[in-house]
Amino acid sequence: MVTKLRLFLLAILLIPQCIAFEMAYGSLLATNKDFSQMQAFSLISALFLAFIMPNLMIKWLIGTRLSTIRQFCLKVKGRNYKERLSLPNEPRDGDEEDEVTVLMRDMNWMARQIEMREHELQQLVQDLSQSRSHIIEQNGVLVTANAELLMTQQRLHERTLELETLCHEIQTLAMTDALTSIANRRCFFHTMDQQFATMVCHCRPISLLMLDIDHFKTINDTYGHQAGDKVLLELAGMIQKNARKGDLAARIGGEEYALLLPDTAKPEAVLIAQRIQKVLAAHEFILDENKLVSVTVSIGICTLSHLPRLEREDLYHYADQALYHSKHSGRNSISVYDPTTSSVNKVACRCRNE
Repeated sequence: MVTKLRLFLLAILLIPQCIAFEMAYGSLLATNKDFSQMQAFSLISALFLAFIMPNLMIKWLIGTRLSTIRQFCLKVKGRNYKERLSLPNEPRDGDEEDEVTVLMRDMNWMARQIEMREHELQQLVQDLSQSRSHIIEQNGVLVTANAELLMTQQRLHERTLELETLCHEIQTLAMTDALTSIANRRCFFHTMDQQFATMVCHCRPISLLMLDIDHFKTINDTYGHQAGDKVLLELAGMIQKNARKGDLAARIGGEEYALLLPDTAKPEAVLIAQRIQKVLAAHEFILDENKLVSVTVSIGICTLSHLPRLEREDLYHYADQALYHSKHSGRNSISVYDPTTSSVNKVACRCRNE
């Protein structure tokens, strides 16, 4: 741009020189020394002016405003977005403005936009900082709540285990005779229901022994109830010891016991009853003050096999009838109820103590 301006000025300044040279050509002026010196001085002046004038004109026209623009750019670069270039009001009548003024207006607009974006970014950073602080605070609350929840869960787990243990103990106590620690009446009938249903489904035999201590009232009256309890406890252990795995020994009331024999036919049930009587006949109970007492039992047996029309109450009722028969036919004996003939027969003689 400066070069073009220089060439333009040089052309304008050389026009008078060319005219003067053309007019002096062939005349006496052409040979005049002073005229030649003046021509040379004019040429040098034209060249000087053509070289220096564009810079002066540019500086005069836009130099000051360019300096102002540069200072403005430095301030914007230094993050001073509030600075504005001083400009006249925008024309309303459609007059055109020079390009530098338009550029300065555009730079003011860009500065405003940058200031707005900077404000939005600062607000966003502030919001993000507050959100981060809130998240950190909430995270702390959640960590604390999680720790409390874990502690509560641990306590709940421990409490659940305690309740399960307690429930198991309660169930055990509910199904156990308090004195003898073998199954009680409730456990006996519950198990008999289950075993009877299994017997019916698989067509397997099931036997029941009912045992009653002979003359137990005499022991209580003679030696006291503590001695009677000791006999009851020791006899329960003897019945339990002579039962097989899967059999259920139970105290169903007072001095009356039951031994449930799943999957057991009548001959095997009779052998088990005889073994109990034999062991009991050879045993003496040691009471307080080293007193020895012999005890006998009456036993009633019933076996149900392939008779699905019968109920579990029939098994208990028939065994109880057999026990009643043993008690009223001399005691210390074994009687068997036969469901097919509805009869009771004694199968063993009394076992006397040796």
